[in-house]
Amino acid sequence: MTNRRLAIAGLALVAALGLAGCGPNDDKAKSGAGATAAGKATEAAADNLDPAAELGAAAKKLGEQSMRIKMDMAGAISMTGVADPKAGVAQMAMDMGALSKDTTIEVRKVDQDVYMKFSGQMGKMIGGSNGGKPWMHVDAAKIADGSSFKLPKDDPAGSKAMIAAMTKVERVGEHGFKGLLDPTKMPQYNKESLKALGTKATAMPFTAKTDDQGRLVEITLDMSGISPGAGEMKTTYSDFGTPVTVEAPPAAQVGELPKELSGLLNA
Repeated sequence: MTNRRLAIAGLALVAALGLAGCGPNDDKAKSGAGATAAGKATEAAADNLDPAAELGAAAKKLGEQSMRIKMDMAGAISMTGVADPKAGVAQMAMDMGALSKDTTIEVRKVDQDVYMKFSGQMGKMIGGSNGGKPWMHVDAAKIADGSSFKLPKDDPAGSKAMIAAMTKVERVGEHGFKGLLDPTKMPQYNKESLKALGTKATAMPFTAKTDDQGRLVEITLDMSGISPGAGEMKTTYSDFGTPVTVEAPPAAQVGELPKELSGLLNA
């Protein structure tokens, strides 16, 4: 059960942070952005721009500034936080809600150091494994590539994989997009387990919105194909340029992540 809850928490982190980096087909994205900046692109040309490249360029912009992030998964899980991709810092507070009574998870990332604090029911289940200290520390280099908790500086939570997993992207109006995402193409998740759920799990519908500066400001994933009743997961990005300061917890409150729990982060 703990594995399942951490996996769900990881998926939420991916949705919230997973687009703050470079998208696929960077040459096309750079070309479109450069033409716009130079005033060479007309409105008609913009309409003809590959929607996938345009969305990739919008996601890439999230790696250029600090921001505030808010996520809600059908009222079951909620998360708020801030991130500064260039500085390599992030701080997220997640409420697991109905999935685990009174459980909250706080994650801080400072350069290559990742700190996690579990409270409530889940905290009681795993809290005694590191000497009773409230915070667990792990070197980001020791977290497997593709893990939702790695949060690499240049690609927080695997944004490149998430963008690459989009199998269909269509434009909806001036600032809207819709399409399909295939989680089996993302290293975070067990491909065989997802395939066992059927075609809906490999064709997850999403919608997205950009602002007038071409930045991704909202993405909504339809999770019902993975778990009946899961509903939608909506993530918003706002307050671009907001000051972000993240500090490591006091050393006396930190213990190393026990080896027996390391597999949970890589699940």
